[in-house]
Amino acid sequence: MSRYLSSLALLLFFLMGCSQKNMTPLYNSQGNHKKTEYKSFEFENDYILFALYYKEHKEYAKAYTVFKDLYDKTSNPEYLIEAIKLLIAMKKYDKAVENLHILAKKDFRKNELYRLLTIVNIRLGKKNDALKSAKSAYMLDPENIRNVDMLASVYILKGESRKAYDIYKRFYEKHHDDESLVKMASILFHKLKDRDKTVNLLESHSKIIGCSEKICLFLAEIYRQENDLDNLASIYSRLYEVTGKSEYAQKAAEIYAYEKRYKKAIEILETSNADKRFLLAVLKQSKKYKKALKLAKTLYKETLDPIWLAESGVLLYEAAKDKSDPELLKRVDDTLSLAFKKGVDEAIYLNYLGYLLIDHDIDLQRGMGLVQKALKAAPNSPFYLDSLAWGYFKLGKCRKARSIMKKVVDKMGLEDKEIKLHWKKIDQCRSEKK
Repeated sequence: MSRYLSSLALLLFFLMGCSQKNMTPLYNSQGNHKKTEYKSFEFENDYILFALYYKEHKEYAKAYTVFKDLYDKTSNPEYLIEAIKLLIAMKKYDKAVENLHILAKKDFRKNELYRLLTIVNIRLGKKNDALKSAKSAYMLDPENIRNVDMLASVYILKGESRKAYDIYKRFYEKHHDDESLVKMASILFHKLKDRDKTVNLLESHSKIIGCSEKICLFLAEIYRQENDLDNLASIYSRLYEVTGKSEYAQKAAEIYAYEKRYKKAIEILETSNADKRFLLAVLKQSKKYKKALKLAKTLYKETLDPIWLAESGVLLYEAAKDKSDPELLKRVDDTLSLAFKKGVDEAIYLNYLGYLLIDHDIDLQRGMGLVQKALKAAPNSPFYLDSLAWGYFKLGKCRKARSIMKKVVDKMGLEDKEIKLHWKKIDQCRSEKK
């Protein structure tokens, strides 16, 4: 039994407090203290432990028996409340109502009794009776959000969503809390189908009081359903500011990048220190190669993953002003070759170095070998075929070069400047030789 003590300690402490021989102060329905002296017996705490043990293990019948026994021995209504909850869990509604009437005569915690009675009536399908008991609880304490929730739930069950909305509205106008606001918005949006009023309600609250995570997520879901990317990105940015969670910064950045608003994407990714790999991709897409090179080097130092070494080699070339500098080309070759030795064999990097070796007339045979290796992984890639054709052109094999380049042009057209240039030169070479 001792292994269950820690998980039950808080509830045990509460119930033990109710079982002492001293007089225990309670509140009556009007909020005044009502003192009652309850009996206690020698093994009361052991009974409590057994009751809680059975309840935690979903042995509700046994738990009910012990709690009912505790009530019979002490007359402490706290135990009977627990027993009633167990009866509801076991769907013994008639017996639950019978016990609720016993407690009602004692004028004990009527708020809770009415709520439990409402649950029973709902389960029995007695919507009108549920409405009466929910109203009774609400009238006793309209500032209790549990009473508000209960009454609003019954109205929704009865198909009276407007009344449910009005109940929350009255509460919200006094408290301006997030919980009732979200429930109002949910009724407006899902039940009353008033999208504009829902958005205005949430946006007004977020601007005046603040956009909590719950409220911002509700707005985000509306904008996501409507594919309103501008407002969705703005909400995710606000969510990041409110919560500091990098996942929201990432989502905002993804939308900004998709819309080609790279400056905004980079700004939020750098501020939030979110996914550095995604930041690298955005920096490359926006042609900020120097920044991307610095980040690739950082990623390699942090992870020792040679893929970032390969990225560094590519970015070293892309960031350079003079791309024909022999010293630069040697550094690019050395960096990519080291990445290959460390296990990188992705076709994109093999083709990249292969093409550089071909295009700058550094080592045609090695370059062709790297391109052909890349083509084994992606035999129909027009970019790799373009590199191969360019290699054959450099070797003076114009007929073979044109045959391969024709496949590239048929697939890609001549929109790409480099492909257009290669096609023109290879076609011209073939014509001259012919």
